[in-house]
Amino acid sequence: MRSLQRAFAIIWLVTIGCGHTESRNGASSRGASLVGTWRAADFLDPTASDSATRYPLGRPLRGYLVYDTTGHVFFQMVRGLIASPEVRGKWARADSATLKALLGGAAAYFGTYQVDYATARVAHRIEGEIPPNTGTTEIATPFHLHGDSLQLGRDSSAHWIFIRVRAR
Repeated sequence: MRSLQRAFAIIWLVTIGCGHTESRNGASSRGASLVGTWRAADFLDPTASDSATRYPLGRPLRGYLVYDTTGHVFFQMVRGLIASPEVRGKWARADSATLKALLGGAAAYFGTYQVDYATARVAHRIEGEIPPNTGTTEIATPFHLHGDSLQLGRDSSAHWIFIRVRAR
């Protein structure tokens, strides 16, 4: 359970941001849209000294972030063992230690969102989540859109990188 709490705490720390984020060319993210499906590409901490702490959720990271046109947001991610085909369907027979390890590699939440393009911040109002969290239910974070790439969080601290999913 401790690894589960730690993984989700990292997600919360990333999404609690402040300040104005501008694109790399100096223009704000105004005019771009967050609406769509975004595949998690990376979660990294640029201040970390080694690979294990630079990528605290491990690699490969699998997850999606969805902003829909009704103002709802959905986030799901899994990592490591839980993402492997060998584990699928076996959780019901797992012992408690294995189950804790499996759950420690997953996180999800849903709720509503509001975007402030003038300050390049998005606020998520969390209605439900796994693992359950107590306390803060609304989080705001700076974002940066560059084409089909979305960064949540600041360059100087731990942050997410997502790639827009396009129809095939």
